[in-house]
Amino acid sequence: MGIKGPTPKAFRTSAQPGLTQALSTRLKVSLDPLVYAFDTPGVMLPFLGRGVEGAERGVKLALIAGIKEGLYDMEALAAYLLYKLNVLNPIAPAYLRLLPEGATPTIHLHDFLEQLARRMGMIMRGAEPDTARAAVYFVRWWREEGGLIAAASSPLHFAGSSVPEHGTSPTQGWGFDFQWQMGPDDRPVNQEDEARIVQAKMEACIDEYLATVEREESEELNVSATQIKKRQVLEEKLKRKQKQKHIKR
Repeated sequence: MGIKGPTPKAFRTSAQPGLTQALSTRLKVSLDPLVYAFDTPGVMLPFLGRGVEGAERGVKLALIAGIKEGLYDMEALAAYLLYKLNVLNPIAPAYLRLLPEGATPTIHLHDFLEQLARRMGMIMRGAEPDTARAAVYFVRWWREEGGLIAAASSPLHFAGSSVPEHGTSPTQGWGFDFQWQMGPDDRPVNQEDEARIVQAKMEACIDEYLATVEREESEELNVSATQIKKRQVLEEKLKRKQKQKHIKR
């Protein structure tokens, strides 16, 4: 869409949010019909919630580049990503393909980043592995291809596999938000049965999410302390105005 002919790039773009910080000049994108466009700042960073749930939402958004990259430490993001991939597939997590041949799953971030740095030739002076650079590589790998690889390698097929009868049931899922437990009664007998079980688990995840949203709204857990304070100040000002009007009468 736009006017025919070679034209310079009309609007600046970036993979990171927050590039546009002011309303742009008017741009004509069509002559017939006559249409103009403006580039405006995007949606501001919302309040993500309180406590652990709010913090986890922020990390998830940062991992998919939904939040400005500089707001989160890359090693913190790498630590959460390593934890999640281990939870979803503790036997053969998707990140193993990044490590040297024969590497085994690990829960220790520093050990993982050291192996990754050496595997990718990220070495600093003194033959020390550049773990900070490795953390950046790990997060960007996840954004570009790791998410799809993790989804494809998630062990959803339980026919013939052992599901523990006691203790913690194995955790399965897709991505960061669809996650569920598989118990002995959830073992499918065929592909159709597996699809039914997975669908039921995903629907339960959606129902749980909607219930959480409803609870947070009713308890005002989705409103920041700053916004609550602002609302209280406005309400107090309104009360004063009404009182002054009553006195004047």
